[in-house]
Parts: sequence; C-alpha cells; structure tokens
Amino acid sequence: MAADYYKTLGVSEKDDPNVLKKAYRKLARELHPDRNPDDPTAEDRFKEVQAAYETLSDPKKRAQYDRMKRFGGAGGPFNTRTGGQYRQNPDGTYVRMDPGGFDAGNGFGDIFERFFGNQAQGAPGAQRPRPAESRAKESTAYDRKRTVRIAFSRMLKGGKISFSLDDEKVSIPFPKGVKDGHKIRIRGKGRQKPDGSAGNLYVTIKVEDDERYLRDDLTIHTELEVSVFDAMLGVATQIRTPHGKQLKLTIPQGSQLGEKLRIRGHGIETEAKKGDLIVHLIIQIPETLTDEQKELIRQVRDAG
Repeated sequence: MAADYYKTLGVSEKDDPNVLKKAYRKLARELHPDRNPDDPTAEDRFKEVQAAYETLSDPKKRAQYDRMKRFGGAGGPFNTRTGGQYRQNPDGTYVRMDPGGFDAGNGFGDIFERFFGNQAQGAPGAQRPRPAESRAKESTAYDRKRTVRIAFSRMLKGGKISFSLDDEKVSIPFPKGVKDGHKIRIRGKGRQKPDGSAGNLYVTIKVEDDERYLRDDLTIHTELEVSVFDAMLGVATQIRTPHGKQLKLTIPQGSQLGEKLRIRGHGIETEAKKGDLIVHLIIQIPETLTDEQKELIRQVRDAG
C-alpha cells in the first residue's frame, strides 16, 4: 500500500491546513539535504514530505486522497475492468483508468502512484524503488502523446474522438462539457519496451475557440448588440443559445453599455451540473441621422 501522507507529516486526518503547514515546515527544515550532508536518506525523506504536503495542502487533492484511503472492496469510482473505465470527476469530466483490476499486491498502490506521482511501497515482495527522477525518465521515454482538437459545439454535446495509431483505430469517448487541456492516459499504447511491455499514450483534448462564446468554467459569456433606442425603451428579442435553442430575452428599459443578463441553465452542461449563459449588452449608436431624427433627439434631450 502507498505511504500514508498523514503519517509522513505526523498529523491526523482531522487536522486543519494550518496544522499541516506547521508540520510540513518543521519537517522540511529538519530533513533538508543541505542540513544533512552525511545522511543519504535525508533527501528521499525530504521528497516524501514534499509530496505529502503537496497533496494534502490542496483541498481537491486531499478530498480525493481521503476517498481513496477509505476505499474498500469492489465497485465505486475506482473499479476497473479489462480495457479500462472512466472515473468521473466532481466537475463532470472523466479520466481514463488503466486496464486491470485491483489485487493485494499492486492495485491500490498503483492507483496512488497514478494520481499523486509516488511509487507505491511496501507491497509483498516489492523491491526498494529507484529514485523518482530515474523512474520518470525511463517511463516517459516509451510514452506517446497525441493532441486531438474538437469544436466548441462538440465539447457541449460530448461524443467520441477517433484517430489512427500505427494503423490501429483508437476511439475515446469524452463527456459533454470536457475542459480544454483535459488529458486521458491509455496504458499500453506507447512505444515498445525491451521487456516486451509498452509505455502509455497520453491524449490531450484541445477545445477550439468560438468567436461567439467565451467559456469561464461552467459559465458561457456572449454579446448581444442592441440599438440605443431599444436600450432606452426596452424591448423583447430572441437570442440563440450555444446549445442551439431560441429563447425570448427581455432587454430592460434604460439598459446601459456592458450590462449583463443571466440566463440560468444554458451554459456548460456536465453530468453533474449546468452553468449559466451571461449576455453582455453592446449598445449600438447610429453613425448617421436625418435632420428629422436629430431634431426629435434634441427634443427628448431638452425635455429631460
């Protein structure tokens, strides 16, 4: 099983972030290699402390780590089968889990290594791992990377991305609302190693920009041009959402340039929740006016 990060820092699972920070700083000072030139184990222990604090100091990583520590038995979000499954994140996106089930020798520790970057230790019959830097270099030498671009509209709907790799078709599902830069790891699709195994394939999803929309987490921002007269008097109009729906939108009387109107539930949609659509008003001022129009506007100005 992987090292217990709480024990590494000498804290309990109930301790707050301030306690964790104090414990980390104390251990970091004590174990810093510069202060222990004659202790060959100090650097490894120093790195263990750093890794533990890096995980536990991040609320999302800590929550994920705690869930993994409490894991017991089959099923749940970390269950895998041959071919791998996708683990759903809290924000509705997914991460591909490596093929292979759990067993007493390597399953849980391997999951810890994947998520937190440390080699699982203490498994029955396991040898002392090599330094992390050496392992990382050897591992990445046989990995492959592939970037796949999808349109903004496809991101909203979800679907599959397909491409060829060594004359083999690779098809990967992605959820609706997937984030730009989302990475998926597929085990065994990298380059062949001397021992007959293979490295991993890392697929990065890049979502193309859409000039009509700007994404901010689950919120989508867009602009709507309104004439100065409609802004002054108010008007009922139509707006097309990123999902292709036509909605009625009321522009309030006296609307100003840059005002924002919120349409709830029409932003980014994931399996977990729906975001909102924010409409920014762009007031159009006519560049040319007839003499009659100018006179009418003067009358309105002077009367106000």
